Amino acid sequence: MPEETSQPRPARLDQALACFYEARGLTDPEESPGVYGIILHDIADTYRDADDLKEAVEYFRQAVSYKQQADNPSDLATTMTALANTLAALGERSEARDVLERLAGEVPKIPDTERRAAVLHNMALTYEELGRAGVEGAYADGVATCQAVLALVDGESDPGWYASVLKDMGDAYDAQDMVAQAHAAYEEAVRYTRRIEGTSTSLITVLIALGRTSRRLGKLEGETTVRADAATVNGAVFDEPGGQPRDAPSGGRAGAAPDGAGDGSADDVRGGAAGGEES
Repeated sequence: MPEETSQPRPARLDQALACFYEARGLTDPEESPGVYGIILHDIADTYRDADDLKEAVEYFRQAVSYKQQADNPSDLATTMTALANTLAALGERSEARDVLERLAGEVPKIPDTERRAAVLHNMALTYEELGRAGVEGAYADGVATCQAVLALVDGESDPGWYASVLKDMGDAYDAQDMVAQAHAAYEEAVRYTRRIEGTSTSLITVLIALGRTSRRLGKLEGETTVRADAATVNGAVFDEPGGQPRDAPSGGRAGAAPDGAGDGSADDVRGGAAGGEES
């Protein structure tokens, strides 16, 4: 039976815990540490869904310790990311950063390039969350991690993801008042977002970010007046302020990585089951 906690839980979560605890009891941690770690991750996820973050952290820690004994660095990264995110949400920022630093050492062991990029993108988002919480140097770490993602992602074949990372990097620069760098990142994000066909709310979002940063940069540079001639922004030509661009593409669905939340949650940016699968 599931261990009792002080917080009441929905009946379905209790049922989920009962299933996972029974599965854990049937699994030999010595013979199948990877499977055992997956079950512990599922238990942790259930506690997190029940808003019992302390219990979730404890089970994520246990899951990491068992997954480290299995030869599946990608699955280990899933749980380490979840642990770091949950620690950050719990206010344990120092330990969260420590987990991210240890995770950085595991990333090169992941054989699939796209999966490495996804893990790094999740790390960047968690660094930005730590930065918002006031952790010194976290935003800079987020920028560096975004740059590592961009080195792995092909912007030509996946402009949506590439643009999403650029937008995240611009946000991290902007939070550090590095306006020129933020502006450059947002400009590139707009350029890649325009390559996607279809309607795009993401294009609106990144245009607003670029516009606000352009305004700030203009004030810093002393450009307080609007030029009368046409302006060009990443290939889109505007005849007048507030006008529509000449022959501008309609935009498209610029996404973060296909399967992930992209919000610093413990779910992977590029997908995969929360607990992963043992290889």
